[in-house]
Amino acid sequence: MKKIIIAQHYGFCMGVKRAIAITEETMAGEDKVTILNEIVHNEAIVEKFRREGVGQAVSVDEIAGGTVIISAHGASPEIFHRAEARGLKVIDATCPLVIRIHKIVKKLAQNGYRVLHFGDGKHDETIGIVGHAPERVTVISGLDELQALPPFSGKLAMTSQTTARVSDFVEMEAAAKEKFPQIEIFNTICNATNQRQAAIMDLAPKVDIMLVVGSESSANSKRLAQISRAICGLAYLINTADDIKPEWFKNSPKEINVVGLSAGASTPDFLIEGAIERLRAIAQSDVEVIYPQKRDLQNRLALKDEDDC
Repeated sequence: MKKIIIAQHYGFCMGVKRAIAITEETMAGEDKVTILNEIVHNEAIVEKFRREGVGQAVSVDEIAGGTVIISAHGASPEIFHRAEARGLKVIDATCPLVIRIHKIVKKLAQNGYRVLHFGDGKHDETIGIVGHAPERVTVISGLDELQALPPFSGKLAMTSQTTARVSDFVEMEAAAKEKFPQIEIFNTICNATNQRQAAIMDLAPKVDIMLVVGSESSANSKRLAQISRAICGLAYLINTADDIKPEWFKNSPKEINVVGLSAGASTPDFLIEGAIERLRAIAQSDVEVIYPQKRDLQNRLALKDEDDC
């Protein structure tokens, strides 16, 4: 191993930074705080807030008072109403780009459209989006589900989960236009997703192995790993530096000289730093690290105490 190249775009996006900041501000001003679901899909961040005394629940019915924070992935209006009915103070940390989809879907439904939403029906974000117009939205996760839909001649639109794979959405768009010529397409994949996927597509052909730091619960991290594997041929999704195995480099079918490193939009910088140090330890020699232009990885976000890094 001679070189580690960090992807041009990686790690925290605007929506994640905002949700974490809102949670920290709420903790400072409220006694009892509970997050509904995971504030962001990263185990280290979730565990950080748990250690600091923030509760976590999967339903507002579990929360017996205090303040509830809606995660960055958003929620349906029903969840807000149920929380308020239980006397909970509601703090909304939904990503503004997810809120944008809520508004689009709601407006389309009010104007008589059926909406096809391209996404994972079990993902928190998608569940919240559907909840804004449950009788007008149909979730489709792939081409097979699109093709299985019955003929429809009325007003129709298509939106997307913010973290969808860009190339998959392009295929879905083309197929949807062929099946339903009247369909109107709203590409609601967020800019951070576009940037990180484009950076992977640029970096993966140049390296011998790609490592993506992110949790299994993170849809965007898993897609970065999928793209990396398709292009590079050798790629792994790792939650922390401890997941990096020396045998990946010693027993590889090809010589590993250059390692590519990226991270999902909910991955904090200290996990990237940990991966770099682990790779250096495995190499047992000086390894050149090439950082992206205009980004200083050493400016850590204040999410972890120095002793924990």
